[in-house]
Amino acid sequence: MRHTAARILAVLALALLFIGAIMSVDWPDGEMDQTTSEDVGQTLFGDSNATGYGLVMFLIGLLLLVAMLGGVFLAKEEKE
Repeated sequence: MRHTAARILAVLALALLFIGAIMSVDWPDGEMDQTTSEDVGQTLFGDSNATGYGLVMFLIGLLLLVAMLGGVFLAKEEKE
């Protein structure tokens, strides 16, 4: 019973955190209609090697891949 209450509180706290993060974002009101693929490319890769988010996105993807492979390895059953 005690563990169930702690889990419910943890889920509610996480849900409130997500809702708060979503509500705090200043969402565009329709400016996305005029966004071109060139604008997306400039945002992602930038004008030079020092700007943009390409390297960051690559590193995050690599980290998620390693975490997924580690989870699969840990979940694999061992045969005796």
